[in-house]
Amino acid sequence: MKSVKTFTSVCCLAMAAGACSTSAGGGAAAPTGQVLTLAAAGQGPAEAAVKAFEKANPGVTVKTTFTEDDASYQQQLRTQLASGTAPDVFRMWPGGGNTMAVRDLGADGMLMDLSGESWAGGLSADLKAVTSDPAGKVTAVPVTIGAIGAIWNDQALAKSGLTKPTTWPEVLAFCKAAKAKDVVPFALGLKSAWVTQLVPYALTASLVYGPDPGFTQQQKDGKATFANSEWKQAMDKYLQMRDSGCFNDSPNGVGYDEQMQLLGQGKALGAVHVLSAVQSALNSAPQGTTFSMTPFPATDSAEGTYVPVSVGIVYGVNAKAKNPALAKKFMEFLASPEGQALYATESGSSPALSSPSFKADALQQPVLDAVEAGKSTLYPDQGWPSPKVQQEHLTSIQELFNGTVDVPTLLGRMDKAFGEAK
Repeated sequence: MKSVKTFTSVCCLAMAAGACSTSAGGGAAAPTGQVLTLAAAGQGPAEAAVKAFEKANPGVTVKTTFTEDDASYQQQLRTQLASGTAPDVFRMWPGGGNTMAVRDLGADGMLMDLSGESWAGGLSADLKAVTSDPAGKVTAVPVTIGAIGAIWNDQALAKSGLTKPTTWPEVLAFCKAAKAKDVVPFALGLKSAWVTQLVPYALTASLVYGPDPGFTQQQKDGKATFANSEWKQAMDKYLQMRDSGCFNDSPNGVGYDEQMQLLGQGKALGAVHVLSAVQSALNSAPQGTTFSMTPFPATDSAEGTYVPVSVGIVYGVNAKAKNPALAKKFMEFLASPEGQALYATESGSSPALSSPSFKADALQQPVLDAVEAGKSTLYPDQGWPSPKVQQEHLTSIQELFNGTVDVPTLLGRMDKAFGEAK
């Protein structure tokens, strides 16, 4: 687990690294009449990048496959990679922690070595740590900086007359007041398994990893466990939110798309989510709807709130790509200032590399402020030794909300998965 200070250097040094990137039209022109295949979880940002790449390289066609659900996407891509039918280029996750993360795919020999590319030579050590395989070869280009926080439908919140909470007691009071007004305080869609982790990540940023940035290393050293840490308090607070009416009815029966519809349509005032989810909320929002973000509190003091921040989206090249030269050309575009600004803007995130044209808004500015103030932590799964820990986490939270397991059992399962993977 990297320290808060280290993550601050990730963002700052990443911005400097972008000076080594080339422009969208830089380098040798891509051959005309060629086809590149690409897959991504989430359509909007990737589609915008593809269109810009095709425009900058006349005659090139990019055939795309988009999947909205992260879990389905990860399963499908893993199957395709194993069978030799995967596309040339695909979205991945940084570091480790799930089956489509850089280290896990790299360990299985499924990624092309990109260490020789011009943009790769300019990456900071911190960025290389989450874009390299176990052998230290850069195998991914970092595209965005993501974060988890309380995302607000500004118009719905103003209509409610309620104030954004800045402490844990204020969260519970906010939920009570919103429920009394017959509006959902925070939309939650646990049917999409990946959503289950977002509230815990927000809570543990302030309860675990902010106060103790070395916690994950202590786990690896056998000196700490999930069960005997503030993870228990975080999970207890997750249930307290459920029992206090903070969420919509039957979260396990609500998927990500419906969750974002609740937020976009103003039926929910907010959602504890990744910032990129705003793009989905906008699909069902009335014209003129705006969204903002605040750090999600877990303690009695606003000063004790940390924001989970990390390199968000990364892309890699299939080790068996049918068109490796064109795939590398696309990587070059994603690393360029133009590509970075475009993808970040379309995804509601901040660019991972330098992009002078990018302007932070009410969603991104609080993230940059938290990083600058040393109030950010990494997503915990990026330090976990195996995807099994995250998989156990996701499944067990769904069971927790069904009432079929309790918090000690959930954390015990995670400890077992962590221990087996060390």
